[in-house]
Amino acid sequence: MSYNLRMDVYSILVLTHIIGTALGVGAATLAEVFYLKAMRDGVVDPMESEFLRVLYTSMRIALVVLVVSGFGFFILYRVVGATELLYSPVLWAKLTIIGVLMVNAIALHAHKMPFAIGVAISITSWYAALTLGVMRGIDASYISIMLVYVVVVALAIPALAKIKTIYLRRHGIN
Repeated sequence: MSYNLRMDVYSILVLTHIIGTALGVGAATLAEVFYLKAMRDGVVDPMESEFLRVLYTSMRIALVVLVVSGFGFFILYRVVGATELLYSPVLWAKLTIIGVLMVNAIALHAHKMPFAIGVAISITSWYAALTLGVMRGIDASYISIMLVYVVVVALAIPALAKIKTIYLRRHGIN
């Protein structure tokens, strides 16, 4: 494979990965914002529900894009002999977080996960994947990255509940 072809494939993978991440982060953020807005009157009406469904579908598409482009990176690194990149703790933390996103999405869809916890996991995971993608050169172990992630998820659960309570209280919903 020529150098230019490798760079083109790499550039396409990076662009695809960035698009998937941006779509996922944006959809997760907007889903929570619009869910809160929909709950102002205590009911999610059909139009609000359809809008939320589009956002949740966008998150699923983003997840598929990340998984496909991630496999593309694995294949490219193997083909060009850059297998040392496959041992990065940041890479494995991102893979774990994407796995958490997948399990969380399935559990939420099957109503096996409390909604408030699932939302906190989703938003935190999308932002964690974005952050780790930007912070490529961090020198941290897999364990330390995952410990920070778990702590942030644990803090996000009550924080989002508090934000929801304050927001709904301001709009007369208890």
